[in-house]
Amino acid sequence: MAANPTFKAARARITVVAGVVAASLVGCGATAKVSAPQDPTPNATPRPVAKVFFVKGEQFAPRTRAVPSDKTPARAAVEALLAGPTASERAAGIDTTLPRGITLVSLDVKGGTATVVLRGAPRAATAFDVSLRPARAAQLVYTLTAAPGVEQVRISGKGVDRATFIGRKLAVRGALDRHSLSKPITLPKKATRIPKGAAPADARGVQRRLASLRYLPSGAVTGVWNERTRHAVTAFQSWHRLDRDGIVGPRTLAALENASQPRPVRVSQGRHVEVHRDKGVTLLLKDGKVVRALHSSSGKRGYETPSGTYTVFRKERNSWSVPYQVWLPYASYFNAGIA
Repeated sequence: MAANPTFKAARARITVVAGVVAASLVGCGATAKVSAPQDPTPNATPRPVAKVFFVKGEQFAPRTRAVPSDKTPARAAVEALLAGPTASERAAGIDTTLPRGITLVSLDVKGGTATVVLRGAPRAATAFDVSLRPARAAQLVYTLTAAPGVEQVRISGKGVDRATFIGRKLAVRGALDRHSLSKPITLPKKATRIPKGAAPADARGVQRRLASLRYLPSGAVTGVWNERTRHAVTAFQSWHRLDRDGIVGPRTLAALENASQPRPVRVSQGRHVEVHRDKGVTLLLKDGKVVRALHSSSGKRGYETPSGTYTVFRKERNSWSVPYQVWLPYASYFNAGIA
């Protein structure tokens, strides 16, 4: 979820709610037996482990796997990556962008370059094409370069080295290293968008009404029909269960006349954010009062934002999502990496 630049706070609370807010969680005391760990066997050789890079939100979630005696750390790591997270890891929100059915055909490491050949599931024509999906390529590159002796990775499928897209540009061909997948190519430029649909007859009047309802700041009342105003209209329509088209038609005008400011579910001191997933609206609150109501998206199917109350542990402008290779202009990170 992108943070609004006017809502600056080093730390904030964020609550993600559905249609009905659940009651507060209450911990129950319980007793449990605790067994003291036994001393390790003297002179025992530590079992080697491989680091595997899964994802959680916009960040990597590296986990370790034991390396069998008959496999190299690089091969063990790739096979573990393709196998995916365990059930307990998935329950904790750890995921992978690699689809099921991809198999490792071969892995060869020479001169610091690991060449990995993959085969996709027959039912998915594009499943093998890992390197054309930046998040998948990033997981492979980071996992392999964590293994001893691997500095860069060449991903191959169907007998050819795949070109790798970073962002919207064809940036790298052939071997990749972490440097290739960790730095942005270009900073996105601000573009002036012309909103869809006809402008309302009284654009300034609509903006003033939206500002009084906290869908726009007072400084956005310009009399010019623009994309920012259309987003505010969409947020208003979302809150009131109207068609979310951003167009100020008869039903939206009628609702604007009789509407009141959105009311938060939770009233508390300090700065707080409420994400109403069912409405697609985020409320920015200060001391229990709505500062701004924004149209928002809380994750597509399969990537839904979980309900709960969390602490925002980092806020960053122009944050770069390494796994997904996209810009996050105003990012607020919570719940171990969701932004």
